[in-house]
Amino acid sequence: MKAYIFPGQGAQTLQMSAEITAAFPASLSLYKKALETTGLDLLHLTEEQLAQTRYAQMAIIVHSVASLEKERAGSSDTSSVALPEPAGLAGFSLGEYTALYAAGIIDFAGLLNLVNERARLMQLAADKNPGAMYAILGLSDEHVEACLSKIKDVYPVNYNCPGQLVIAGTVEAAEKAAAQLLALGARRAMKLAVNGAFHSPFMAQAAASLKEFARTITFAPSTAALYSNASASPVPAGVDIPAYLETHMVSPVRFTDEIRRMRLDGYDEFIELGPGKVLTGLIKKIGG
Repeated sequence: MKAYIFPGQGAQTLQMSAEITAAFPASLSLYKKALETTGLDLLHLTEEQLAQTRYAQMAIIVHSVASLEKERAGSSDTSSVALPEPAGLAGFSLGEYTALYAAGIIDFAGLLNLVNERARLMQLAADKNPGAMYAILGLSDEHVEACLSKIKDVYPVNYNCPGQLVIAGTVEAAEKAAAQLLALGARRAMKLAVNGAFHSPFMAQAAASLKEFARTITFAPSTAALYSNASASPVPAGVDIPAYLETHMVSPVRFTDEIRRMRLDGYDEFIELGPGKVLTGLIKKIGG
């Protein structure tokens, strides 16, 4: 069975909007709608802007939706809200919002407004309490977790694939943890180009505000199997989406377990829609 997966923050490139609009000219209408809705001209962002959460999240979302619509346009039924059944849907962090759209849970205008507010709140949280994130390569999850349990204000946040776990915390705590993990045998501790501790308790205030904002958005029942970063399992039917989005923002991204669960459920073809192929690479490393 097919599964469609959508990337998160960090997948953005300066050329991505030009590439997708050239490959799929109809996507220009999506960028026009984004400009009308949010005031952001996502077709002409600078490199400096794309490095900021405020702009990067919106740019990735619109590119991912454009890639999805391009995929739909290649099918015989271009009028359906969701992709042909059976199809599983998943996203990495921000990418799960594109998956909500793909599942028919939220329309494009609602998605734009929701992600615009999410990006704003996360940028504010990062500016208020600056943080750091490091990708730790070459150690087991258990070794990383054991080390972090002894250091205050730093957490495991992105379980990317075996031997690759991202940590997040205050600048001082994350730097200390990265140094200790290198001393324990990590092959690399790569600092990410972010200024916040995403998917950690430091996002709690932003998450609570997002939940309240999401109460103003209309959500519909899912038309496909949607998988959760937070639980690594299918999102239950009838879930309170605003409350779920609050949990999602402060919970680790359990991508490794999520992909393993999807494989167990019969998904054996993963199609990445959006800028880059980072998730495709991770899925190969996760294996069966």
